[in-house]
Amino acid sequence: MTANPAAIGNPPSRMVLEGVPRLGFDIHMSPFPGSLFAYLTYVGEPADYDMIMGFTGAAFRRFWNRDDGGNIDLSYLGDEPFRRVFWALGYAWEQVPAKKDAMIAGVKKSLAQGKPAISFGILGPPEAGLVTGYDEDGAVLHGWSYFQNWADVHQPSDAYYTTRDWFETMDKNAGKGLIVVGDKLPSQPKPRELLVSALEWAIELERAPLRSIPRANHPDHIAGLAAYDAWADALEVDADYPVDSSDVLGVRIMVHGDQCTMTIERHNAAGFLRKMAAAVPDLDSEAGKHLQAAAEVFDADDGMGVLWPSAWGYDMGPVAQQGLAEPATRRAMAAAIRGIRAREEEAVVHLEQALSVLQRR
Repeated sequence: MTANPAAIGNPPSRMVLEGVPRLGFDIHMSPFPGSLFAYLTYVGEPADYDMIMGFTGAAFRRFWNRDDGGNIDLSYLGDEPFRRVFWALGYAWEQVPAKKDAMIAGVKKSLAQGKPAISFGILGPPEAGLVTGYDEDGAVLHGWSYFQNWADVHQPSDAYYTTRDWFETMDKNAGKGLIVVGDKLPSQPKPRELLVSALEWAIELERAPLRSIPRANHPDHIAGLAAYDAWADALEVDADYPVDSSDVLGVRIMVHGDQCTMTIERHNAAGFLRKMAAAVPDLDSEAGKHLQAAAEVFDADDGMGVLWPSAWGYDMGPVAQQGLAEPATRRAMAAAIRGIRAREEEAVVHLEQALSVLQRR
């Protein structure tokens, strides 16, 4: 049924929003930015995906831990990506805690206003998705998840999921409740202010050790440029890639895939910097040159021809796992990663120089 704001005070037992755009790694690779993009598209206030990636910091972040298949999770930065992107885009927003009654109330409130709710961990890992409907007074939820086509999830990939045990799944996977997006705020930040804030955040993500960044508790992870070094060094430890252990190789290929994804997302950093440079009136020419130079570096060859050979296909199954177990393959990857890391540091220096120019005015 179509949502009716009048239903907020006395919501029906069933409500489903039709036509919310599908989510998927084939559309956008980062779940929270992708979910927010789909949300804004549905409510008729679309935002640019590169801009969402830049404001959240997703285009500049990197975390690494040898045994963590969730290295890519943006929630490792706590609530800071949410705070920043909603401030930048000019929206009120509300966090709903991971408590069943509160989440049902939040879903009903959002849908009654014709807006999906952003969820975390309804299906699969505690990444973002969208709740697009509910039934049986909230006992059943419908929506989109990045993980609904996983074999053990048993949901269609081309239609809303339907789940009754949504809270138990979310609780087991340490999901983080909901975000209900509010209305546009009357006061919007100025483009120059946005650019300065975004550069400060990008540089912190690239330079700072993870323990100093607002985040969830992950002190055993390495962050930023240093994570490239850890990734490359780890690939050269042959004992960590036993050819006869699919369990170990399954973790290693997941970690490697996450690192590759974050490398590919540097193209979004390039797009963000170019669009922000164009959006700032009377941008200092020196700052503009540094932003364009950084964008060119971020947009250079991402090395996927070496880091994810085409022979592996698009999944992380046995072919990719055994490919990663090859010592010569991993050493070639490590060399490529060190080259990418050195290049990215050049980009970060350009960001720092651009920020210095902007802060002098």
